[in-house]
Amino acid sequence: GRQCIWVSGTQIGDFDDPHCGLYNCHVSFQEISKRLDTLWTKELESLSDMEIWNFLDGTLYGHHGNIEIDDLRTLEETIRDTEKYSKFDFLTNWGEMFDRGGKSFILKPPSEHIKILNYDYKQEIVRTYTCTEFSFYRASREFSNWYSEQVRRLKA
Repeated sequence: GRQCIWVSGTQIGDFDDPHCGLYNCHVSFQEISKRLDTLWTKELESLSDMEIWNFLDGTLYGHHGNIEIDDLRTLEETIRDTEKYSKFDFLTNWGEMFDRGGKSFILKPPSEHIKILNYDYKQEIVRTYTCTEFSFYRASREFSNWYSEQVRRLKA
């Protein structure tokens, strides 16, 4: 299959990539839809979108965009941080179609729309996109329904 997502009128992912595994996306969209209310933490409250991006990218991947950073945490601290902050990961390692489009994180600040922070590797910039919970749920559900129907058709 082929896939990309559209958010705020912008495409993330390479729809032309013919080697798109869709199962991870199916499972991940379902999981995220169930836990949107958990996609915030007090540590992010006073940070700008760029600061949030750097915090999550540094904590989870040891980078700030294209630049590797020194990580002086112990193994135990790294594991603890991964368990705490990996819930914000979005699209990363979901499939080949998202591998070259930049890392993304998903957030749901209190009383705000969903935010997707996406790093554009080519332009070396973090972009913020927003969508409502309703539109995220609807898109996730419609994709899941479509995916499940394709699986049923192929098994028949």
